[in-house]
Amino acid sequence: MYILAVDDDPIVLETLEHFIGSMPDHEIATASDALEAVELMNAQNRRFDCFLLDIQMPGTNGIDLCGILRGTAGYERTPILMLTAMAEKGYIDSAFGAGATDYISKPFELNGLRGRLNLVEPIANDIREREASILASETPENKLNAALPFVELHEPFSIMDVDGVIENYAIENYVTQLSRKSLCGSVALGFTIREVADMYYEMSNYDFTCMVTDVSEAISDCLAPAQRLLSYAGNGTFVSVIEGASHIDIGRLVDQINRQIYLMELSQSNGERLDVRICAGKMKRMVWRKGDAAVDALREAHDSAEQNAYRLKQELGNIWTTAQTA
Repeated sequence: MYILAVDDDPIVLETLEHFIGSMPDHEIATASDALEAVELMNAQNRRFDCFLLDIQMPGTNGIDLCGILRGTAGYERTPILMLTAMAEKGYIDSAFGAGATDYISKPFELNGLRGRLNLVEPIANDIREREASILASETPENKLNAALPFVELHEPFSIMDVDGVIENYAIENYVTQLSRKSLCGSVALGFTIREVADMYYEMSNYDFTCMVTDVSEAISDCLAPAQRLLSYAGNGTFVSVIEGASHIDIGRLVDQINRQIYLMELSQSNGERLDVRICAGKMKRMVWRKGDAAVDALREAHDSAEQNAYRLKQELGNIWTTAQTA
């Protein structure tokens, strides 16, 4: 990977240059602040595959720089690792909310950094392969198809430009970074689009991704103003981490989200109106959970939402069968 490290501490930059420079699969460039980083990006004839950003820097801080990168064409999905001494929850929330992929606290272990880089390298490779596919496409239509990769029903995909919505792997990194104390007032809650498999096989790839994106916006809006992060986990299911929501009325929240979706008047490209409804699973309290246990809470919330969607489908089928035999 071609990595750009941005930090106002020359000792940190020197350490990173020496460490990453010794790795055969990686190259590194450095900048001491956001302005120098942007200038370096503009001067390059190749794109960076990964960023390492400090938070506290003169001028534009690392969180704002992360947001700038996410709004820059070609860097919407590029791995961004925050490398910072700021360990408070507010900084972690803001960093992931701005689009950070992972969060590494200083002082950091070099072997730990190596492991984090290895984890994000497949993402960088996938981005490079997609760019090569787009460049190899001869017609504008082929370029558009290459830019919109086929979405598998059970696979997560990136949702851009929706407040509070982050990558699926990023939300796992997020809860892993938080302490038990920070998580004690938060819950994990899953949401599933009902009858999503039927919709998937009846819709185009483009229409399906647009529908999922619109539903994510409705969920995020209805969870506000609570501090929340949301990700799409595939199979029509979203997982969220919501702060201070232990007494939330799930039934009322689901009704609110479904009403919001209805008012959005979702439709396919041919103008056909979509009947989209979601359901939610059981809340999973994050109290006393940390690390892998916190990730388990996300998975439990995910499974609970999908189980509820299946139960509702079975109940609907039973009602239909009863009506036919009465």
